[in-house]
Amino acid sequence: MSDQSITTVRIGNENYRTQITSRGHTFYIDEPGGLGGADTAPTPYEALLGALGACKAITAKMYAQRKGWELDEVQLDLIHSRPNGRGKPELIEISMSFTGDLDDTQRARLKEITNACPVQKTILNELTIDAILED
Repeated sequence: MSDQSITTVRIGNENYRTQITSRGHTFYIDEPGGLGGADTAPTPYEALLGALGACKAITAKMYAQRKGWELDEVQLDLIHSRPNGRGKPELIEISMSFTGDLDDTQRARLKEITNACPVQKTILNELTIDAILED
């Protein structure tokens, strides 16, 4: 048995409002009103950006703590875009800032180390999704 927790996703009669539960934590995903949702929660892409940004921020914080660096805050602003032309890749743009008593070399290293976050590695690696239909 894997040590991974199970995340359960449920959608009912409310248009597109979806409940996600994992390890006893519950949150929601929805679509904006213009797409038929009620705009009660982030969209799936906003949740993906949040997961990626959180992983990058946590990775930077863990690294700074191990090095004994004074990193007070990490802020990342993430934007997802789809180009209009076919064959062009989708793009996630990230601007980041690190607040604390850090020099330019430390800031550059923190920016570099965020690329080692596990969620980014999963997104960029070849990924297989195996859906099993249950009765």
